[in-house]
Amino acid sequence: MQSGQSKSTQTITIYKAPQKGKGRKLLEEGFQPIDFPYDPPYLDGSCYFAGRNDRSIAEEFNQSYKDGILEVTIDCEIYDQYFKSLESRYDEKDNHKRIEVVIPQHLFPILNQFPRVLKTR
Repeated sequence: MQSGQSKSTQTITIYKAPQKGKGRKLLEEGFQPIDFPYDPPYLDGSCYFAGRNDRSIAEEFNQSYKDGILEVTIDCEIYDQYFKSLESRYDEKDNHKRIEVVIPQHLFPILNQFPRVLKTR
């Protein structure tokens, strides 16, 4: 931690490749249960993100979806409290373990408190 920087100002960014046509809606309206129903492709109703500060998984999905990458920046303390336990290993690429974060619908209100940016390139 740099001097003069408190822990509360540190953030973690997670990344989502929205399905075609959903990027702008998620950016403007946030994550809503109606957008993640309990049927394909979201069998569990959860929202899947590429883990902290590594957008490579989202980039791969965006090659198919082509709707950009949604970045959500979350305070470290809040991330550790609500989302860190939801991390799991996705796979390994280039000798780097990649993490995904699977966020259930009941945590969408917390997720929606944080800034979102849709990057199309």
